[in-house]
Amino acid sequence: MQSRNILVVDDEVMVADVSRRTLASAGYQVFCAYSGEQAVEMAMASRFDLAICDAMLPGMNGIETLEAIKQISPTIKGILLSGDLTVSMALEAMDKGFNRILAKPVQSENLMRAVQESLAEADLREENSRLNSQVVQMRTLFERYMAPEVASILFKQQEGMSELAGDVREITVLFADIRNFTFLVQHVPLEESRAFLTEFFDMVADVVSSWQGILDKFIGDAALVLFGAPVPLETPNLSAVSAASEIQKGFERVRAGWALKSELFLQIGLGIGISRGEMYLGNVGSGRRLDYTVVGADVNIAQRLASETVAGQILITESVYCDVAANVSIQVENTKFLRGLEQKIQIYSIVP
Repeated sequence: MQSRNILVVDDEVMVADVSRRTLASAGYQVFCAYSGEQAVEMAMASRFDLAICDAMLPGMNGIETLEAIKQISPTIKGILLSGDLTVSMALEAMDKGFNRILAKPVQSENLMRAVQESLAEADLREENSRLNSQVVQMRTLFERYMAPEVASILFKQQEGMSELAGDVREITVLFADIRNFTFLVQHVPLEESRAFLTEFFDMVADVVSSWQGILDKFIGDAALVLFGAPVPLETPNLSAVSAASEIQKGFERVRAGWALKSELFLQIGLGIGISRGEMYLGNVGSGRRLDYTVVGADVNIAQRLASETVAGQILITESVYCDVAANVSIQVENTKFLRGLEQKIQIYSIVP
């Protein structure tokens, strides 16, 4: 059994000694103090798991003693002993953090039971606190690698993550790709390239969150964003287009700041493609590694559109155009074959 330190505080030497011998026989390390003041001095010098205090101590009473000790050791537990217990005393004791109240004279078995229960409760609270801390740390770690909304969904599931069922939904996908970034990394220090990407991605995350999108992942120098799932939106297409416009403006601000350090940053640009359609949303991968993401033709279309852009351009498909035409300025582009598609599709661009 783990050794626990117990402080018995009682001005009656014989009573304190009986408590000490009773608890020591069960393997506890027991120390005695004969006044509240002495107990506080001992608590300053040593750590105790539990204090057993007589209510009617001379000078500082038992309740005041535990209150003072808690200023030194906030997690210490307390048992109050009283030969003249009143309702007001019991209420005050509970308010000041005592776990148990026993009437004097105390039977050995009652004292032992109260000590065991108090320490068991303390152990349970400490374990719960440790587990909660681990959950918070794990959730924080998850949110660094996936959207907070997705992390929340995964944590709420009763089944294991590998068993989390996906489904097919109508989702709007935004793909933002930095054009000519390969050129940049060949001509500027990698530390600068990484710092630029970090600033850019921070901006993207803020904009996406403001439009209630879900940042699915960063892929090299690109970002994949979802609108309308797993968090439903009333106007996912308009939210996506609005976010895209802000991201373009944000990119120009970030690039302008870095261009003051090196004009090479003027050689890069940002292209954005947006499409909407049915796609699978859920876990994709193997038993050893999973990715909660989307799979579908329109994911590829958004990525292909981004690669077709000139710097600063936002291209959208017919499925997006139909929802946003009344709210934003749009230019009709030529129909195009996109890599991997068998038929031409109609493309539109957002006019800044």
